[in-house]
Amino acid sequence: MTHRSSLRAIRPRAEALSRCFLYLVTIAALTTACNPFAHKAAPQYPKDPRFSEFVFHSDEDPTIKDQTDSVNVRWPNMEAREVHLTIAYSSQTGFLPDQDPEFWLTAVATVPDETIQLLTEGETTDTLLPGIYPHLYEYVPQECEFTTIDPEFADKALAPDKEKIPHDFGPMDIQALAVSEDCHLLVFTALGHS
Repeated sequence: MTHRSSLRAIRPRAEALSRCFLYLVTIAALTTACNPFAHKAAPQYPKDPRFSEFVFHSDEDPTIKDQTDSVNVRWPNMEAREVHLTIAYSSQTGFLPDQDPEFWLTAVATVPDETIQLLTEGETTDTLLPGIYPHLYEYVPQECEFTTIDPEFADKALAPDKEKIPHDFGPMDIQALAVSEDCHLLVFTALGHS
């Protein structure tokens, strides 16, 4: 067999292998793109050592909203004047939707002196600020000094009668809260079920 005839015999095999390889790569790419269990890269958030880790997850990207009613209706004694928050449903864990889906809220609220005085009785010794959605960090000035408040105390002080909260707002429990007297700010996280 000459060199030329051996090349002719190898060429069809090489083309078949090349097509097979291309077919397999295409299937792998399509499977990864359509696979709901495929690993998603974790979002890259800004870092700030003042805050605890942001631990909440959602199937949608959170958006920052300015909604005083979302906090003042749930916690009537907060009396917030300005609020920047994110609120979202937690990621679903199974194929069927949860019966009572969990939702979370992280917020920075401007509050009056009366609210700060109400909360300072519940002071605790934690040093880090609550783990709010990292894109809210910009609403917390670096020069503000904070006191951490026991979340159960804060929840009872700010919402003494949760039965009066309108059902469409969905009551929530405060998970972490810090107060800044000099900046008139509350930084907090909360969880609820609808």
